[in-house]
Amino acid sequence: MLRMVKVVVGFLIGTLLLSCSTMIRGVTESLVGGVMQQKDMRLIEDGAPAYLLIVESLIFNNPENRDFLMAGIQTFSSYSSFVKDENRKKLFQEKIEKWGNQLLATYPTYVKYEQTNNDDREAKDKAYSKFVSSIKKKDIPYVFWGFFGNISNAVSGGLSDPSLFLILPRIIELAQRIYDLDDTFMDGMPHLIFGVYNCVYPEAYGGSFEKGKQELDKAIEISGGKNLLYKVLYAEFYYKPLYDREGYEKLMNEVINFDLESHPTGRIMNSMAQEQAKSYLEHIDEVFF
Repeated sequence: MLRMVKVVVGFLIGTLLLSCSTMIRGVTESLVGGVMQQKDMRLIEDGAPAYLLIVESLIFNNPENRDFLMAGIQTFSSYSSFVKDENRKKLFQEKIEKWGNQLLATYPTYVKYEQTNNDDREAKDKAYSKFVSSIKKKDIPYVFWGFFGNISNAVSGGLSDPSLFLILPRIIELAQRIYDLDDTFMDGMPHLIFGVYNCVYPEAYGGSFEKGKQELDKAIEISGGKNLLYKVLYAEFYYKPLYDREGYEKLMNEVINFDLESHPTGRIMNSMAQEQAKSYLEHIDEVFF
């Protein structure tokens, strides 16, 4: 599910962030409005590789530029969702992880944390906390995207991957910092993260459906109900586990019946959410029986 966020938000924001280069700024800023309102997803899929080559070249020549690194993470993680070949996907993932590490390495406190001996657990924890506490509001986008792969896996993975428990405390500490600094970041993404987290993990691991619902409601409120992906996630992670078919269908139908023309700048993101909602409802009897 969180891969949908990568597909849309990642591609669009990544395209916009290419404007950090003076030479490219005019072109990308002129294009991004049209791209966001584009109705032909195939056109975007076919045209995206050009952006990938541009951003990779920018990173190659500016390996410590935070904006280019963040754009690379976003655009490559977005486009990888269109890639069917597993070997190609792996290549994309390797680049994303490499750039994420490079991006985080632009913060001295993070470098110090990485250099701290893993065998000294207390020192390692203190070094990480020092890094997190040093994060300012202006750092949120860079830190979030630097950790993006870990965040999505740890928050949505639940108990399916025991190895995630090793990084979960780190991710929650970071997410809490972002939450405290700016809970409106990316249409209320911090609330979405904690909403999904609370719904996925049992109480023994800090989860709570009640808290999850509160956070998901807040994310919807901040987004003004116009980010349909949030509603799809709400239905999948809250109503589905509770086996609440009525609530599930209601929310999915809200997504399907949303007038895309009422929010043209979010047409791509919302049209994808609508397709996802339709697909889920087509198979609803396989989930609720």
